[in-house]
Order: sequence, then structure tokens, then C-alpha cells
Amino acid sequence: MLQVITFSRIIQVFILFFGGGIFFLIIAMLILKRQRNSMTHSLSLFFIFIFIGGLFNAIYVILTPHVSEPTVCSLHFITYFFFCFAQIFLLIFNLIILRSDRIISIKKRLSIIISYAGLLWLLILIPGGIMINEHTYYRPQWNLTFFIFANVIWMGFAMIPTIITSIKVYRSIDDKVLRKKWLFYFIGTLMIYVELFGVGVCIYINDPMLRLMWNIYDLSVFLGAIMIYYGVGRQS
Repeated sequence: MLQVITFSRIIQVFILFFGGGIFFLIIAMLILKRQRNSMTHSLSLFFIFIFIGGLFNAIYVILTPHVSEPTVCSLHFITYFFFCFAQIFLLIFNLIILRSDRIISIKKRLSIIISYAGLLWLLILIPGGIMINEHTYYRPQWNLTFFIFANVIWMGFAMIPTIITSIKVYRSIDDKVLRKKWLFYFIGTLMIYVELFGVGVCIYINDPMLRLMWNIYDLSVFLGAIMIYYGVGRQS
């Protein structure tokens, strides 16, 4: 067990990811408490699915020494799925602001969500995509194919469209105060994107020193969440 849960991993998984997940859940509750509409539902779901990802992360780390490799690899995949799945709700949030919830109807939202989820689930079909055993020091490691396709999917279908729509919204805002708040939101989302990509790089390379150094940047998820909430969460 001591080989599996090192000090750096305790910090990353239980304090940053699980603790950060709880923090995200609190923000989701604050957003829904203020107002409930299509925008707040989309924004809160982003935070809620990050929380679920953090919860599964802690669970699979605890179970790693006690279950088979296929089981723990599946749990790791579910963890990563929820972290990536959460990103689509930022895009939906932006689309509703740009085109209204009448144009971006529930049917359109569901089609976007289901299509994106289906693409993410295809990653589990990649042979040897995830390894967690004594050769990886009981930490997850991806092969190159999984790393490339995972980033192509979440970046191509969630991150890049969200960045583009965020810029369009920013340019459409005339009020200086609202532009400033939207800029906070935009920067917050970029910090989350850098974190998600960086974690993927650390998993692919699986270098203990790189993971330890990345733990420092992991703290940015708290600031990123606060900036998103300050920018749009309190007014949605």
C-alpha cells in the first residue's frame, strides 16, 4: 500500500482532486441557489461532473492494491471520462448566451452531450490504452494512441469551440464591467484546460518528478473555479 499511495500522490489525489471536487460541488450549489435556468443548470453541471471525477479518482487510488488491473484501469477511465465530460457544459453555457436557450433547445443540448459522451467512450476500445501495474509504479500510464485521441476529442469538440464562443461573447459585450467579468470567466476556463491537458501529459510520461512539479500548478484549479464563478456564476 505504501508503494501505491506516496506523499505526492496523497497531495494530488486526496487534497487537490478530491478536495477540489468538493470545492467545485460547493460552487455548483451556490450557483443553483441563486437562480435556476438553462444557463445555471449547464454551468453547475460542469462543476458537478468535476466533483464526480474527483470522487472516482480517490476511490480507484484506494482500490488499486486490492483489485485486478482491468478493474482499476476501468475506474481510472471513468475518472478521466467525467473530467473531460464536464467540459462540454461550458460550451453549452456559451452557446445559450450567444444564441438563447430557445435556439439551443433541450433537444440540441442533449444531442451535443450524447455525441460528445459517445466519442469519449470510444477511448476505452483502444488496446492497451491504460496501464496500472508494478511496471508503472501502480500509477496510471497511457500509451501514445490513447494520449493523442483523448486530447483530440476533448480539445476538438469541447475546448476549442468553447474558446471560440467565449471570444465571440466577449466581443459582443459593450458594458465594460460585464466585459471584465467575462474575461475573468474566460481566464478561469483556460486555467482548467491547462490543468486537464497537463495531467494527461503527466500520465502519459509517468515521471515522478514531473508529477510532483505539476502538483504546484494543480492548485490553479481552485483559482480557476473562483474566476469562473466570479465572472458568470453569480450573475447567471
